[in-house]
Amino acid sequence: MEDTSILFWAIFPGLILAYIWLVVWMNRNRPPGDKISALNHPANLPTKLGATIHIATWNIGYAGLGRLSDFVTDGGKSRFPPSSEAVAENLDAIVETLAETQADIFLLQEVSDKSPLSYWHPVRARIVESLPGRIAFFRSDISSWGLPWPLRIVHGTLTLSNAAPTSKQMVKLLAEPTFLGGIIKRNYGLLVTRFAIEGSRNHWVVVNLHLAAFDPEGATRHKQLEAVLDFAKTEYEKGNYVVLGGDWNLRLLKKEFPHTTDLEQLFWLVDLPEEKLPPGWKTACDKTLPTVRTNYQPYVKGENYTAIIDGFIVSPNVTINSVATTDTGFEHTDHMPVSASFSTKPHQSLK
Repeated sequence: MEDTSILFWAIFPGLILAYIWLVVWMNRNRPPGDKISALNHPANLPTKLGATIHIATWNIGYAGLGRLSDFVTDGGKSRFPPSSEAVAENLDAIVETLAETQADIFLLQEVSDKSPLSYWHPVRARIVESLPGRIAFFRSDISSWGLPWPLRIVHGTLTLSNAAPTSKQMVKLLAEPTFLGGIIKRNYGLLVTRFAIEGSRNHWVVVNLHLAAFDPEGATRHKQLEAVLDFAKTEYEKGNYVVLGGDWNLRLLKKEFPHTTDLEQLFWLVDLPEEKLPPGWKTACDKTLPTVRTNYQPYVKGENYTAIIDGFIVSPNVTINSVATTDTGFEHTDHMPVSASFSTKPHQSLK
């Protein structure tokens, strides 16, 4: 019996080290998945959208980046929200804002499952439940492997619509060279949904995206943007009506808002290279309000730098009817939602 106990304690540390090595290796090296999860599929949904649609995009910051939050990656000190109570308050406000927003399609980013990032609040489930009668698709860009439940992280983009798409697709994008916490790789990609249009043989192609943020000089972002536009041009050339929406992590408009932030805190700021847009493609964003604030400190209006990085880019055959940012004052998220209306117009010649 004593020999068995000695053998166990001789082997046990090695097993623990092997497990840790395997978890680190798998999270750093396993290929990104291409799974899109259908979280809700109500019966009798319409199978077509009209020639005019309303879309809202919002990076909800996993309900953990409200007014009182700062974040270490942005130059702050905190890795987690101030408290579980703060997350609960943020989540309640996010759900209320979504319920009040009129949209055929919601494009949400930074949506977490129960994880340490949100103090295990069911952010994703609450959002899906708060928008009944919609089909919901989720794609993870952060998904840990081999970690026990309290440490498990599932986090990504969520698309909800009041019509059933004819197809859905995940398009992989270049990943950043760095790892979250030195362990987990963030796998960027597009969550694409295609919708039939009443009276047309072509489709709305709606893309939910979230590009890299902390790549040096925007090197990864520029390559991701090229891939996004290549995909979009291909869809446009098929005669489809393309709407790209989300958190671009690129300044869509070079507009300055009052702030006292030191330039060293703007290391992440990169402008959209407008010369890269194909002829006729247009940005759609509200010029009057910022959509994101810096997280190097808790939010103080007039101190934190703010910018417009959330919005849409649309193909030449799409008319932008309206676009507006909802002024939430960065009270419960570090981004503000952007809503827009789009209509189809006759497809233009590519020659």
